[in-house]
Amino acid sequence: MQQAINLIQSSENILILSHKNPDGDAIGSMLGSAEGLKSIGKKVKCFSKDIVPSVFDFLPEVSQIKNKINPEHQNLIVLLDCALFSRTGIDGIEDIVSSFDNLLIIDHHPKNKTECDNVKNCVEIIDHKTSSTAVLVFNLLKEMKINISKDIANCLLTGIFTDTGGFQHNNTDSESLQAAAEFMKKGSRVDKIAKNIFSTKSLAAIKLWGIALERIQTDPENGMAVSYINKSDMDNLGVKEEELMGLVNVINTISDAKFSLLLTESMNNKIKGSLRSEEYKGIDVSRIARSLGGGGHKLASGFEINNTDSSKSVEEIRKAILKNNL
Repeated sequence: MQQAINLIQSSENILILSHKNPDGDAIGSMLGSAEGLKSIGKKVKCFSKDIVPSVFDFLPEVSQIKNKINPEHQNLIVLLDCALFSRTGIDGIEDIVSSFDNLLIIDHHPKNKTECDNVKNCVEIIDHKTSSTAVLVFNLLKEMKINISKDIANCLLTGIFTDTGGFQHNNTDSESLQAAAEFMKKGSRVDKIAKNIFSTKSLAAIKLWGIALERIQTDPENGMAVSYINKSDMDNLGVKEEELMGLVNVINTISDAKFSLLLTESMNNKIKGSLRSEEYKGIDVSRIARSLGGGGHKLASGFEINNTDSSKSVEEIRKAILKNNL
């Protein structure tokens, strides 16, 4: 922690990056850390390959996360919620990070290697037992004696709230709840965060969820509950991919399912897979995700498959996953 503080204190220009398809923890951690560092006079830029989902538009200063940036010298790059530049999905990432002095990684995902293996001046704050990267950012800001404003609290509480599934997942620990309590003392509201993320859906999105729920199939042999969404489904209803957030968790509530899988056919000939399970079900879905080039947690993971020639349907990929990975 002190090494990280030293890097920050010696840096004027700071660039914050996170993984592609940013979730609530990535977005909240980026915005919360950016506001905290700006409050002590640092020049901070936030960058994400993918546009921030509109469900997070309620967060303060969310527009500062850009998806276009010019390569320029940075004293410090902060890599949040992932530990490798390749996870950012940024085309030409080498140009963006070719000129920087130091690297700080803050992450809570389990992994075998990090970018610190390749970078000399690098510090890691990594704890896979922590519920979210937002908690680690909070600990760092506290250690730096940075005032936690209401804006910072809203951002970091969003990170914790989303990565704990609204405080329902088994990673909801005392540290997460204590941090949430601190944020609420600053004026942040859990109910408002929940409403913006989970309780605001268009009629078209509800209809699309209905299509996915109608398609659910269960496999008694391995305990999987699976469904899929084609790109044509989204196009026909005018629904964005981000509006599927939370759908895989609903599929996971089937009583006799050990884990759930939602396959989504997205733009650029890719098929995304979201996997969920629960501690008592005894399934490590990260193993399946890693075998398909993805990653994540034991109970919440994901992967992405290139389908460049569009030769495989989501149904064929579902069967391949069953055959090769379970």
